[in-house]
Amino acid sequence: MQKCNAGESWWQSFNRPHPVVFIFLVLIGLDLEFVVHYYFGITIVYTQFFYLIIVIAGLWYGRKAIWVALLFGSLHVTVTYMLTGLLSMDALMRGCIMLIVAVVVGSIVEQMRCYYDQIILQNRELSDANQKMYSLNTRLEKSQEAFRTANKKLNLLSSITRHDIKNQLLALMGYIELSKMKSTDPELMHFIDKEDIAAQTIRRQIEFTKDYEDLGVNAPAWQDIGGCLVALRSNLPPGEIEISVNVMGLEIFADPLLEKVFENLIDNSRRHGERVRHITLSSMKPGPDTLAIVYEDDGVGVQESDKERIFEKGFGKNTGFGLFLTREILAITGLSIKESGAYGKGVRFEILVPNGKFRFTKPA
Repeated sequence: MQKCNAGESWWQSFNRPHPVVFIFLVLIGLDLEFVVHYYFGITIVYTQFFYLIIVIAGLWYGRKAIWVALLFGSLHVTVTYMLTGLLSMDALMRGCIMLIVAVVVGSIVEQMRCYYDQIILQNRELSDANQKMYSLNTRLEKSQEAFRTANKKLNLLSSITRHDIKNQLLALMGYIELSKMKSTDPELMHFIDKEDIAAQTIRRQIEFTKDYEDLGVNAPAWQDIGGCLVALRSNLPPGEIEISVNVMGLEIFADPLLEKVFENLIDNSRRHGERVRHITLSSMKPGPDTLAIVYEDDGVGVQESDKERIFEKGFGKNTGFGLFLTREILAITGLSIKESGAYGKGVRFEILVPNGKFRFTKPA
């Protein structure tokens, strides 16, 4: 490992210009030219050293090495002419090759330095971006922690307040029942009935706040639709409504409150269907990448003008929260719902499940 580090240090040192060393090499080259070539008359071998000087000049000074190549090339041609009295083609070729080597090496080195500078700049920008990202992530984590703390406090306050209101509401409904038992005045009974309806509405609104508070709190999961509907069917009064479940083995990826979706649909049929005696749940594929869970009943259905409005908050005869909450629960994992039935023939709700959000645990 020490040898490797020493080698890296030596190479990094060699890669930087050393003017004193370079001048020393140039002087050796001049000495070779005048002593070996001019004095001893040797014309070939000594010129190989010039290439070494030119390459080093290219590594250290880029294309400025051309001046070094011109110096040694022209000097070599001049000395050859002085010795022979002729312009030697060999000398001219060596001078040209020296010039070509200087151009090639110098150009490559300058291009590499340009790339290196760009990499350094990009690394610096990336480092700054990473630092900013780290700072943003830190601030985001602090914000998330503050949000979780605030949400926890709000949920606690909401839970306590809802519990107190339900207790007071229970007492109020008890007194309303006592008032019904004690009163014989028809006009007074009319007002007591109105009070009872208002109290029941408040109770349903309180239940909605609890459901909406739980919305999105827990992570989505795969849920068996058939099992969910069988459980809901068992909670209905015997003989009131028959529910046919044709989606056994189907699972969809949704919020844990998914059961509330079908509970709201069944409650909607019981409240507004007027003559509902049969509910059917099935599945179909309206497209290659979509599954539709179809909920149908044999009630009065929904008028054309209300098909979208029934999902708005507050629409309807009661609290108007049931179908609104249904759409909100489904939207958490990208599911949607629409009403496509014919008025007078019953409702037809289609829950559209995109590809990747449904699977069959056994053949459908």
